[in-house]
Amino acid sequence: MDERRKLKLALDTTQNSGSIALATGERLLYSAFFDIRITHSETLMPAIDHALGFCGVSKTDLREIYVCNGPGSFTGLRIGLATAKGIAFGLSIPLYAYSSLELAALSASGLGRNILVAVDAKMREIYYAAYSSDLKEIISPRVAKPEELGKLELDDFILCGSAFERHATLAEFSGCRASMLSPAHQFIGAAGLFYLAEKLPDKHTAQNLADLEPLYIRESTAQAKLQS
Repeated sequence: MDERRKLKLALDTTQNSGSIALATGERLLYSAFFDIRITHSETLMPAIDHALGFCGVSKTDLREIYVCNGPGSFTGLRIGLATAKGIAFGLSIPLYAYSSLELAALSASGLGRNILVAVDAKMREIYYAAYSSDLKEIISPRVAKPEELGKLELDDFILCGSAFERHATLAEFSGCRASMLSPAHQFIGAAGLFYLAEKLPDKHTAQNLADLEPLYIRESTAQAKLQS
């Protein structure tokens, strides 16, 4: 069977550095990250075109799209989701969406312990969520000040995510049994979305393109200024 019949694309533009991946079935063909010094709008489509060309396939060969729908960078979310929806609509193929916090938790899954994920949200805040070892949601995605996270009562949790490096106070969980996952094991890009589909079969449902919106959690800076 021609493997191009199973070609799938994954996109993650939720953080300062975006990533893209291509796979056929269970075989990863391509994985790359964007230059963080250039905006996603200038790099995403060229990155997709390069990936397809490198693998010797075309956009019309795509059969599935996977995307992170947040939380994360407001601009990155809009660009990534709009691009994914545009390709899915144009080719009439299914689009699957997963949380960026689920993707971050993937690196610590299967270790037999609960997982607390926290990523930097700028404005001196963090996005966080908690999951079981098999990635079942314990605490839904939310935004908070770093010091508020330290008030959580955690027992035998693994900590992972970019916020723990940026905000030193997050590592101080007084009276709680928690350990930090090594940063070397936390670097997961868009390719991880393919594995999330396997880990979370109940969530592997094609999205209604008209209804799918970014998971912002909080207002953008511009919106906050308009309402103040």
